[in-house]
Amino acid sequence: MLIRRILGCVALVMGVALTVWFVYNQFHPTPEFRRSFRTPFQLIIPVAFLIQGWRWIRYQGPGIEDTPGNFDCPELLESVAQAKATLPYFLDEVQKNIDEAFVKFPIRSEKGFTEHIWAYVHSYREGKFNVSLANKPLDEKALAQRRRDVAVEEIEDWQIMQPDGRIKGGYSLIALFRHRENQGQKLSPKMRKQKAQLIDA
Repeated sequence: MLIRRILGCVALVMGVALTVWFVYNQFHPTPEFRRSFRTPFQLIIPVAFLIQGWRWIRYQGPGIEDTPGNFDCPELLESVAQAKATLPYFLDEVQKNIDEAFVKFPIRSEKGFTEHIWAYVHSYREGKFNVSLANKPLDEKALAQRRRDVAVEEIEDWQIMQPDGRIKGGYSLIALFRHRENQGQKLSPKMRKQKAQLIDA
């Protein structure tokens, strides 16, 4: 991450220098600049340097969502049991027509690959959630059924986004944080911010 920030500073300096050179030549053009074709498109390169440099400087490392979809660990297995045990609370909230409610469930492809994906909850009725996929599945065929019914027995996790940005539930996310820490892996700045949003972490 340090290297990325150093490169970001270099890109910013180059972007500023090229921008200053362009502006200067609008009033005191050099012979080389007079011979060149004057166009606003000459600002594309310095602007690109400025944008990319700013992105690199602000880069806070990978987020917990960058964990592969087939990632497995004991902490995740425990999180499923915890999510199912607290599901009655989630169902009560959904019955109140609360907004920003999500569930996580497995999608199995024709090739036998299982992806664990989040979906937005529209309603709950007779043991089934009516949902819309919140993430793009790896299996393109699953996109044909973006809105679907998911049985309550399939639910592996749930979360509710609070108005202040905090998240209630999200036990699988908490499990991934716990796993990294148990393995002695440091959390990136972005991961630390994400973890701070989880009320139950």
